[in-house]
Amino acid sequence: MKPNFKRSIFLVRSWMVAFVLFGVVVSSPAFAEDEWQFHLAPYAWLAGQQGEASVFQGLPPVDIDIDFWDDIAGNINGALFLVGEAQKGPFGVVFDLAYVNIEDDDATPGPLFSRAEVQTEAWMSSLAGKYRLLEQYSSYLDLLAGVRYWSVENTVTLKPGALPGAKASQMKTWVDPIIGVNGLTPLGESRFYVGGSLVIGGFGVSSDFMWDVFVRLGYQWTESLSTIIGYRYLDVDYSDGSYQYEIAQHGPILGLSYRF
Repeated sequence: MKPNFKRSIFLVRSWMVAFVLFGVVVSSPAFAEDEWQFHLAPYAWLAGQQGEASVFQGLPPVDIDIDFWDDIAGNINGALFLVGEAQKGPFGVVFDLAYVNIEDDDATPGPLFSRAEVQTEAWMSSLAGKYRLLEQYSSYLDLLAGVRYWSVENTVTLKPGALPGAKASQMKTWVDPIIGVNGLTPLGESRFYVGGSLVIGGFGVSSDFMWDVFVRLGYQWTESLSTIIGYRYLDVDYSDGSYQYEIAQHGPILGLSYRF
């Protein structure tokens, strides 16, 4: 499925908002000293999932609807999330590692089966170079460009209905090009700060399209340590033959941020 016009308009507006929100707080480059700086941020992403997944050729995709507020605790089997950065002067690298094993035992299979169970085990790993376009005091705006690696295994179990039951599993791996922006600014003289990022990618190279938005509020306990809360929304549209993975994953984030 190709991205539609409304989605394109939304993304253009998002880029404009990102530049406005983070551009107004920085007026001239004043880059950090030319020495290495590092950042690690383990976090918990309490995300639900909505969308479609299909591994059976000739059958319609299964609708997935796992709502964080109602049933995420009983559906998630495992998760791991970590962000890291290394920077020297205006240049740096950033990685984002995410693993989730989640299942939906009440998916909608269509009229031919009574019920469906879908289990998704997914690894997502991003590696990007970054350039600090603007920086003043503790506010900054970074430009990002890199790749995002996906490894997704869907296991679909169809319960008997008009047709006998069936079970199938299929794994796919692919790599998407990505570009994005990331920024942060303190809230006045307080220890609080706000930040956000927008990443888009795929562009038909592997995924038809993907976009990833993250907004956060942090509290700086020390010069090195802070806690963050936020919300992340990730949408990806990938298909290959009978395999379909068109999923939106979103929910609140809680994490720690350590700089050294």
